[in-house]
Amino acid sequence: MAEYKTGQIRNIAIIGHNGTGKSTLFDAVLFVSGKIDKMGSVAAGTLSSDFDEDEKKKKISIRSAMGFAESDGVKINILDTPGTADFVGESRAALQAAECALVVIDSVDGVQIETEKFWRYLHDNNIPRILFINKMDKERANYAKVIENVKQSLKVEPVLLTMPYGEGADLKGVVDIVNMKLVTAKDGGKNSDFAEIPAELKEMAQKERSKLVELAAEGEDELIEKFLEGHELTDEEISRSLKKQIENAKLTTVICGASEKCIGVKSLIQMIVDFAPSPKIDKEYEGRDGKNLVSKADGPAVAVVWKTYIDQYAGRFNYLKVISGELVPDKDLQNVNKKSKERIGKLYVMTGSKQNEVPRLCAGDIGVVVKLEKTSTCDLLTDSGNDMELSVINLPNPVFSFAVDPANKGDIDKIGQFFNRVTDENPTITYEYNGETKETVLSGMGELQLGIVLENLKEKAKLEVKTREPRIAYRETITKKVESQYRHKKQSGGHGQFGEVFIRIEPRKRGEGFQFSESIFGGSVPKQYIPGVEKGIIEALQEGVLGKFPVVDVAVDLFDGKYHDVDSSEMAFKIAARQAFKQGMEQAVPQLLEPIMKVSIYVDKGMMGDILSDITSRRGRVLGSGVDESGGSVSIVRATVPLSEMIRYSIDLRSMTQGKASFEMSFSHYDPISGREADNILAARKKQLEEEAAS
Repeated sequence: MAEYKTGQIRNIAIIGHNGTGKSTLFDAVLFVSGKIDKMGSVAAGTLSSDFDEDEKKKKISIRSAMGFAESDGVKINILDTPGTADFVGESRAALQAAECALVVIDSVDGVQIETEKFWRYLHDNNIPRILFINKMDKERANYAKVIENVKQSLKVEPVLLTMPYGEGADLKGVVDIVNMKLVTAKDGGKNSDFAEIPAELKEMAQKERSKLVELAAEGEDELIEKFLEGHELTDEEISRSLKKQIENAKLTTVICGASEKCIGVKSLIQMIVDFAPSPKIDKEYEGRDGKNLVSKADGPAVAVVWKTYIDQYAGRFNYLKVISGELVPDKDLQNVNKKSKERIGKLYVMTGSKQNEVPRLCAGDIGVVVKLEKTSTCDLLTDSGNDMELSVINLPNPVFSFAVDPANKGDIDKIGQFFNRVTDENPTITYEYNGETKETVLSGMGELQLGIVLENLKEKAKLEVKTREPRIAYRETITKKVESQYRHKKQSGGHGQFGEVFIRIEPRKRGEGFQFSESIFGGSVPKQYIPGVEKGIIEALQEGVLGKFPVVDVAVDLFDGKYHDVDSSEMAFKIAARQAFKQGMEQAVPQLLEPIMKVSIYVDKGMMGDILSDITSRRGRVLGSGVDESGGSVSIVRATVPLSEMIRYSIDLRSMTQGKASFEMSFSHYDPISGREADNILAARKKQLEEEAAS
């Protein structure tokens, strides 16, 4: 294949609700551009992008995939992404590697919930977008109705670049409004015939063309002046202005077609070449400690890994985006995140699972390197000696978890190795030992995602685990100011042990943590023993008196004590302080605390009542609700909810809304819990501690 410079590259991420035909469109683009000889199908499990066994079995996209097309001296990197909520991390990463989103919408179902959620992300991150109304050959396809639905649901005024010539079984081609031609597919879609627009569509096409010209004029001061003076804009002026507005995410353009029949696909490729933005040179990436990066075509090589795929036989594939300089084979790079060196071997661009070797990747290009030892998703690779830290790929936090126990304790290391490979591949999945709750927790974006991981563990690795709801990391604190004294005295022949402390314990505001101070007067506790007192109290904080949960938000002041010239030591004062704190805490009216999560729920406004009622039933506190700022019809509910009530929320929310809602969650703070809930927690904790002691 030819070599390309930054300005000749287009990076496009295909996104949209599951079932809109994204992967079929991906195949259609590859077929029309001559990169594959035959289109695949979902039913046969032969789509280029859904090559993984899990995808063939489930009939859905689980991972993003890469392909490319070449047209008019331009290389288009196409990233096909999943449309199911559990795999949103794959889609988010692809969107951060691309300069433009191709949003696929079904010609009958219109804008669906996942599309609205993607739209919110595009809006918040100012990502350029092009809409593709797919399946125009479908029974009950209605272009005008979908366009109206787009206006209502996404709150945009779309600009039509093509219109269908016929609908459903009568679909024959598309009307190119930019060039005012009828385009019909021939040779199975690989080529096109151009003709005059049919008489019945001419008036509508001319009307849309006038809108297009007017919007193009509004993009530049000189053009609006020319337009208002009655002069016609040239094709070059129209294209330039439209491209600029699309690049700045100020214009939403619409193309239509039928991916299975390759109708409209040739026009789509041309519109991407003409209007989609190319990667930016001189773009600034914010780094830590003021070490920002300005991308340069001829600067040091810097690349970010936006996806990792580990094949059971072929090994590790790292998909990367070059953000500055260029990559060439046999080059040594520094992995900034892992503080290790990696040697780049051969470079590839992918057609689904097929590798196409290339001699270099320039700034802005996307490609693949294989068999890097330690590199995984989100890692930054730079020329050796360049230690900048950039956060280029940001992924959502897990919202669903299982505690996992090996069915066979002898398999624990093998299970850990398997899950570590999974988390290397997909950072939206985490596998960590929680020292507080003494359990290993597998977390991800939903039950479907983790279910597939556990299926693979059983079927491919021949290992099994038992799963259950994870325990909650509770805390303890105090509510009353008290003073406590403890004398540690022990005589066992020779030097004894002696240390006595008087401490004042008082509660602090929630979230303020632990504070130690000393107000010793007259040397009643020598300075060399005061560190021992602090250490003893810190040890005591590890286990409270209610359920042996860690203690937080307390202040301790050492105000008096006694020592012995011979028998005192730091250890003696450490023991005395630890016991003094435990005794004091029992008198200070201890209180149980539970973790509270900050939750944002995105849902259609018609379901708001159910969501608000459900949040209240979960002991949640609604902070506010309203329409999403992105302009869509989705509303947002913001609330704080106890973590214990959110363990199964991803399952419950999906059931409650038929999958038409989503949520994001992060830790907020700890709040007191009392009454029956606290009693149940402490009873369960007592049972847990007894079982651990017995084992």
